[in-house]
Amino acid sequence: MQRNPTLLLLFLSPVISFVISLTPLSHYTPQLIALSTILFIVFIRLKLSTIPLISLVASLIVFTSGGLSSPFYFLIYFLLFSASFTISPIFSLLFSLVLVLLLGQTLNNPSSLLSLTSLLFITPLVWLVSRESVSAAKSINTIARDETDFLLWINLKFKTGITTIIDLASQLQSTPLTYTQRTQIKKIKDSAHSLLNSSQKLTTEISNEDGEL
Repeated sequence: MQRNPTLLLLFLSPVISFVISLTPLSHYTPQLIALSTILFIVFIRLKLSTIPLISLVASLIVFTSGGLSSPFYFLIYFLLFSASFTISPIFSLLFSLVLVLLLGQTLNNPSSLLSLTSLLFITPLVWLVSRESVSAAKSINTIARDETDFLLWINLKFKTGITTIIDLASQLQSTPLTYTQRTQIKKIKDSAHSLLNSSQKLTTEISNEDGEL
């Protein structure tokens, strides 16, 4: 989930864009977008969340070019689904409703009413996508935690147990034994070596996969 300042900026961005569209500042939309692009690059280098800037640019373009009648209205859908992957389901729903309320102020013809209606129908879908995104993130965290526990078990317990078996088998081989006993102990030792090599190969493969991810 996003931190509170990021969430606050995300919700403020369409409000700011709507206010700008009602003032003479709307004539400077290209300059404002250029400034937002520069900030976007800075945010990436500082490893800060860029979703508020994406929201600002998308909503600024839409509101200053006609709102519901804007030829760039599709950017609102892009914005909603982008936000749904970064904030919780309830905030995704609230963000959608904020956009609906603000865009409703630009309603001026039957065509724009259709656009507003489609946004209302999209809102539940955005909530669902956000919920599934959260569930997927939790599942990934659970898998990663289980994988870590498994690797720890192999490295700390399994390998120690197998090594102990190999050492004991080696000690037994140095004592007077019958041919059958020696054969059985050799099989135990060889099997233990095979299990140890397999575990080492498995941990290496898992580590390599994690490195690629």
